[in-house]
Amino acid sequence: MGLLDDTVARLRDVLSVVEDIDLWPPWDAAQTIVDAVARAVEIATQPPAPDPEDVREAASAWRRIATSVDAGCDDLATTRSKIDPTAWDGTSGDAFRSSMGRLRTRTATVPPAAREVATVLDRLATEMTEARTRHQQADDMLRDNLELSWGDLWPWELVDFLRGVVQGVVHAITEAIAAYQDAADAVAVAQAAIVAAMDEIDLPDELPQGVSPVSAVNGWQDEDGPLSGYQLEHYDAAFDALSPAEQQAVRDALAAARNDDERAWIMAGVASGLTGAALANYVAKLHSLSPAQLDDLDPPTDGSYSQPDQTTCGSSSLVMSRMLNDPAYALWMETGYDPATGQTDPRTPEQRFADESLAMHDRTNALHDRDGDLQLPWPEAAGTQPWAVAAEMSSEGGSGTPGQDYEVQTVAPGDRGDTYDTIAASVENGHNVPLYVGDTTRPGHVVLVTGSDAGSLTIYDPASGQEQTISRDDFTSGHLGVSGWDEPWFAVTPSS
Repeated sequence: MGLLDDTVARLRDVLSVVEDIDLWPPWDAAQTIVDAVARAVEIATQPPAPDPEDVREAASAWRRIATSVDAGCDDLATTRSKIDPTAWDGTSGDAFRSSMGRLRTRTATVPPAAREVATVLDRLATEMTEARTRHQQADDMLRDNLELSWGDLWPWELVDFLRGVVQGVVHAITEAIAAYQDAADAVAVAQAAIVAAMDEIDLPDELPQGVSPVSAVNGWQDEDGPLSGYQLEHYDAAFDALSPAEQQAVRDALAAARNDDERAWIMAGVASGLTGAALANYVAKLHSLSPAQLDDLDPPTDGSYSQPDQTTCGSSSLVMSRMLNDPAYALWMETGYDPATGQTDPRTPEQRFADESLAMHDRTNALHDRDGDLQLPWPEAAGTQPWAVAAEMSSEGGSGTPGQDYEVQTVAPGDRGDTYDTIAASVENGHNVPLYVGDTTRPGHVVLVTGSDAGSLTIYDPASGQEQTISRDDFTSGHLGVSGWDEPWFAVTPSS
């Protein structure tokens, strides 16, 4: 559940209390009303996001992009016309001019899309202003009832007075809920319009017609989906490293893919470094999966994948991180099919996850790490030390982003905000961040930060196998509330 859904759900809980209130005895009812109003004010403290001014700034930035790319298109046209056959004759010159022409044609699709995005954002800013105005009015109505005074009213007169107060409070809470819902609806409409606008941008040769540059890349909703920022960044280089036959096979597979999700998983496999028979097996298996099975490849957080014992929270977080970074591993975990061997594991996904977590625990606590380097042995009963987690994240074929080194960052109690910002920036760039949490005396649990959005982090908690949202305020104040632990201790982040 996201922050918005949580806010609305909590307001609805307060609303149900007010609607069902017993007005007799009236003095008890009055206190219940005041308590409910105070709770509603606390829940609805933050106005609906995003801030209209931030949205307007984003719209201005998109217009600047359009203007800059327009100028670039003109430069491309000028360059092509200047290097005519008198300046560069022959096959190479013709190929250059053809390439420049195609580049200009594709580049020219960017400014209209950028301007349309700006228009959508302007409209969203207006709608967010209206939603925030509605929220402010509701907040004012609620605050008017934080204290109640009824003078010398008789008890039966007080009941009528409180009945009117209840009606006003119900209206105010209903308006607050509606303000948040208005904002959510406006954002959803804007997202769809932005996707439609950006889909008009022409794509490189290796991404055939029909691949959506938004819906297939990193998913819009909650950072789900197979393509992270890292994988998108490395796809071109990985594709170029394939043989001509493999490149053509990838093009054919992308063209034959049934939907954007399948295309995105194909691209993720290429970006991860799959080649040869493993790549061919991987692509063929994807094509045999139903849409629901494809969706399940993005590791579920419904409790299916939880730590097998009390000491493997760190190990389970590492296994989950590898699933998020290695699409072939995720395919094997969910279906049992190993693209490298072509064999299918008969165990259930839950059994595979538990066994992998236990094997991971053995490796991270042993004398040598995955790469064969010496590490400090660690008693398994004490969990997993953060430096072993960093080594596993950094190892070739390990749990981190391929080719990236990781380091342990101690969370200083007086400077938690900097660590929070580092974690948020890391996950926004496609990295997962193991996070050690505990009490005021020691770390006691490991979770995995997998996403960030609007002042909050999304974590996978191996104790429950489910996702949880942590606000920036909770992080910086040491009130995490994660499986009974509140204090952040260590974060394993990408090395700078």
